[in-house]
Amino acid sequence: MTLKRINRVQIGKINAVVGSTAWDLSEKYAAADMVPPGFIDLEITSATTMEFTREQIAITGQRGDGETPAGVSGNKDASPSLAFYMRGLDLSGGAANAVNASAAAPQYDMLIEQATGGTKRNIQGEDVIAGSTRWVLQFGVGRVGIVGYAIGDVVGWVNPTSGKMETAPVVAIEADGADTIRLAGDSAVNMTGGFSDAPQNGDDIYGMRTYPIDQTAGERAHITVHGRLADAGIDRLFQGCMGSVAFSDADGLLLATYSAQAQTWTADQNAAGAPTFGTFTAPNLGPVSTRGARVLICADDCWGVDGSGNFTPGATTGVAVATAISAGFDTATDVQPRTAATGTNGRQGFVAVQNNCTTEMRLYHDGTTAELLASGSQTFGDGAALSFQNNQVFAVLMQFGDTPGNTVVIEIPAAQCNTTIGEEGGLATLEMSGRGYRPTHGTATARIHLL
Repeated sequence: MTLKRINRVQIGKINAVVGSTAWDLSEKYAAADMVPPGFIDLEITSATTMEFTREQIAITGQRGDGETPAGVSGNKDASPSLAFYMRGLDLSGGAANAVNASAAAPQYDMLIEQATGGTKRNIQGEDVIAGSTRWVLQFGVGRVGIVGYAIGDVVGWVNPTSGKMETAPVVAIEADGADTIRLAGDSAVNMTGGFSDAPQNGDDIYGMRTYPIDQTAGERAHITVHGRLADAGIDRLFQGCMGSVAFSDADGLLLATYSAQAQTWTADQNAAGAPTFGTFTAPNLGPVSTRGARVLICADDCWGVDGSGNFTPGATTGVAVATAISAGFDTATDVQPRTAATGTNGRQGFVAVQNNCTTEMRLYHDGTTAELLASGSQTFGDGAALSFQNNQVFAVLMQFGDTPGNTVVIEIPAAQCNTTIGEEGGLATLEMSGRGYRPTHGTATARIHLL
């Protein structure tokens, strides 16, 4: 059976218990078993489905009385596919100096946390002092150490002229008495990295919540999904879910889809102490748009940071700022059942084996990308495409949204793509599709940032 006309979904992350593994707890569903206690509403789109089956296994042959023997019930299998719109941190007040990212509670937080590896990093942001440039941000003495910026973080700044937030990766931390961080593209020739202008004294530099993608296999907290079929009074609990999250363009909005497998499923009326649906809690902000998405590309992997964490400004670390026609990203989490003869349905929860981190982009091929790809040539021809097709490993950042508290950034420090020249309305485009690899510096194959 498939629940398709679903009008309510709530999700809960199963709490870890000292002395127990994630697999021991995968069938929990009571509100008290979740962390934090209780379930969270998830606003879903009509693309959401919840499939659940229990195969009836036929017994062949005949009984002694000549009758066909009755079948037996097989495993209970379930696979929810939850489609929802992204909203950044969902903080209507933004995520600047006064608001720590750890205070944010986007509805989908636990889904991305699980799909990427189970860890999060929160930075609250800071105000710059005088003397900052497009690439070099200066803070008060001792502030970088207190705030805790690190290479691989992404920071945001609102350009007062356009009123839009721009984001850029951090490539260096320098404690020089006025504590400084450097952004990707610093000092590169004829490139447009960093911010579009220099932040002024007192400007907010926005912090972020980051989900680094971890390739380590093993335990991750399982999730319970509670869904209700519209107007039919049918509720189902999908217990012990583990899955992957993919981002795509849905008619100009950034859509995320959590595709998972479940340990088992239970009808609501058969589950003692099952959660109930209360008053719906709506998100604070509207969905993030994909129109005019900002893309940063660096010819060097890790934005020019070497394996020892050192960054040397130079022409090879230039960053091109391109406009995306469309873009998508898939954590591509490989989820495998943990087989156990004594477990429910012949398994004991699931294991995330790896994340393949695939991406695709359609970019306008304008002056900045031609400059980057063709090594100074403005030719919009085959030479630019061959530059990317010659085993080049590069760094890429995709920014969706431009409002503090409502911006989503996907950053891949080491990517390879198949690239061809295309066309959109008479304009040249770059059609790119590929995946992320383990980078030279750090271990995160990709990072999802909410600002």
